[in-house]
Amino acid sequence: MASLFSKAMLYLGLTEEDSDGDQDRSPRDLEEQMHPAPESPQGRRIEPPAMAARNTAIRPNFAGVGVVRSSRADVQADILVVEEFADAKILADRVRDRVPVVLDFRRVDSDLLRRVIDFSSGLIYALDGTMTRVGDGLVLVLPPGTDLSQFEKRRLASLGAYEIEH
Repeated sequence: MASLFSKAMLYLGLTEEDSDGDQDRSPRDLEEQMHPAPESPQGRRIEPPAMAARNTAIRPNFAGVGVVRSSRADVQADILVVEEFADAKILADRVRDRVPVVLDFRRVDSDLLRRVIDFSSGLIYALDGTMTRVGDGLVLVLPPGTDLSQFEKRRLASLGAYEIEH
């Protein structure tokens, strides 16, 4: 007597009624017969195609090696004074819009600080950006492909949101 799986396969038209020995085969054997695995060369690793980051241009340097340069070095950063966890959504929106953000944690308790830093770290890791401590209680969050100019760093320093290294 045919199994329930064999009857279902027959009903769906995935097998033929007069196939030889399909009644004795396992469902796994039938699946492998219907959908064979693609063959890959033995001993060769297949790499996914390289994807270029958004808003970046690859320009060769003098040694002939490609260097990724930012196409948005003249951006103006926002300063976000963190007061509640809902400010993390504002940060995510700014980073998604490719705007650098300086997070000001100077008036935040340690629990909220940890939560917002954890959120920011996950956000930046997923988007391939960077986070840098730029002062006591200050963290610079840069979306991928962006950097701050010296002028912008001086502007932020004049506002007390960036400590310039001497």
